[in-house]
Amino acid sequence: MAFTRIHDDYCRIAKEVQESTGAGRYRLNVPGNGDKPFYMEDPCIRLQGWGGNLRTNAVELENDLRGLSRPLSRDCISYKATASKVGDAPVEYPTCTPFVEQPRATHPAWTARDLEQSHFSYLHLNPQEHVCRPFQNNLSTRILEKDYFNRGT
Repeated sequence: MAFTRIHDDYCRIAKEVQESTGAGRYRLNVPGNGDKPFYMEDPCIRLQGWGGNLRTNAVELENDLRGLSRPLSRDCISYKATASKVGDAPVEYPTCTPFVEQPRATHPAWTARDLEQSHFSYLHLNPQEHVCRPFQNNLSTRILEKDYFNRGT
């Protein structure tokens, strides 16, 4: 008898779990940027992942922003912002100069507008070489056969 409960199949369950958790696993297990990643100063390059916003005490800073470091109450006056200040500092990355060229800034279009564009070059083949065909073409062979037909012979 055939197994008809496909939702209980072990391989199908494993594949569904792999598909549903694949995006999260890539976000968690993404390869790192190395020991000392460079901070790109180019404004056209988007910073991703570590992005220059990493601080030295990231866990306590996140907890403070979520409100986990202060007691739960309805009154905002009793809380003093300076009392739970988290000691953190930005992580210093070595910087590198931009290596992407900006052609709109370095070579603007108005510098080349008045220049003459000379595209003269000799052609490799003569374009008029096959204009006149050495044989007859576009002839109606039906009419020619009518003309050449001899009934009596």
